[in-house]
Amino acid sequence: MAQLVEQEQARGLGRPAVAAAALLALALACDRVPEGGPVAASTAGAAASSAPADGNAGGEIDRLRAELDAAHARIAELESDGKRAAAERIAREEEWLRYSKALTQLSTVAAKPIAEFQTMPAPQAAIAPDAAASAPEPEKKSAPTPEEAAAAAERDRQIFVSLSSLLAVEQVTSYDLLESGTLSPEGFTGPVVLRALDDRGRPIGTLAADRLRLEGSRSARTLSIVLENGYEKRGGETFRFEGSGTEPGRGGARRIVLPDVDPGPWVEPLAALFREEDKAPPADDGLWDLGAVRASLNLLLREDVEGGWWRLVGVGGVQAGTFRDVQLDQLDANGRLERKLFADRMEITEQEKGLKIELSSGAQLRSESKTPFLDGRYRIFLPRASAERWRAAGIPGLAAPPTRR
Repeated sequence: MAQLVEQEQARGLGRPAVAAAALLALALACDRVPEGGPVAASTAGAAASSAPADGNAGGEIDRLRAELDAAHARIAELESDGKRAAAERIAREEEWLRYSKALTQLSTVAAKPIAEFQTMPAPQAAIAPDAAASAPEPEKKSAPTPEEAAAAAERDRQIFVSLSSLLAVEQVTSYDLLESGTLSPEGFTGPVVLRALDDRGRPIGTLAADRLRLEGSRSARTLSIVLENGYEKRGGETFRFEGSGTEPGRGGARRIVLPDVDPGPWVEPLAALFREEDKAPPADDGLWDLGAVRASLNLLLREDVEGGWWRLVGVGGVQAGTFRDVQLDQLDANGRLERKLFADRMEITEQEKGLKIELSSGAQLRSESKTPFLDGRYRIFLPRASAERWRAAGIPGLAAPPTRR
């Protein structure tokens, strides 16, 4: 203790600090520190004030190192959890893929003849002779030949290859086609499975549907992949498509819209998946003077400009009273462009009050954003328009085509 006092005096501390150091040394010698009281408080305060600054810095460094080690351990734990979750998700997707392929194989097996249970024939006396003679024989479905089965399998493979290739050509990196199913005479293929990907190409979900079909607009340069009766699995949860489905857990439809995509290259290899009206290019029956029709229609559309007006910019043809491959511009009361409409078909019909212009298979462009028509249609109502004036002006759909000599 004497040595400690001498050291503290040599360091130039005052008598209170020396006394506190002496009390601390005495407590250490007795192997205990006073638990309370004024003396203990003054001793602890003096010891804290006299402790070297280097000791505090060393303690802070140790504490930070401990926190860093704990953070590293937590990071390693989270990385392990992430890898395990990714492995489980991929395993579930592979299991679903095997299940979908099994469904496809079942559809092939179902086409094979199945032995039927033969019931006892009815007594001959109970059947009237005339009824027995007029009763039609049940149709027997013949099993496909090996050549037909091979052709169907090759056709399904070509559909899968074409869909995958066109998605890659159009740089659709958000989805990866896993299974495209079997082509149906009704104009769809299924069951289908697509893997949803994030911006880094990592799987984040799965879309499954019973049917896949295509819709396109040549004039608007849009293509829609329509998935029907299905659901999406994301983050371990299942979300049904909007609308009512035919089975529990499945919804109505999901549309994957591809803007700025010309459907022409898709129609040739995948014509069986398109609607009939989407396959044919714009047609013209040659009965109308398209320039005169466009000029007359624009004059009629300018008659009421209080809240703005529409302008027919282009028309590709007229067939059976239907405008084909049209572009309409909507302008406000000051003549500023508000939106553009592109459609494969446009029809003008008379209403109880005024007229209705209905466009189908198209999209609207507004503020550099292209949006397909809701439900494939866009309607413009003109309640103040006079059907008689439009008919007298020779507008297709209202007036008969002019006779040509």
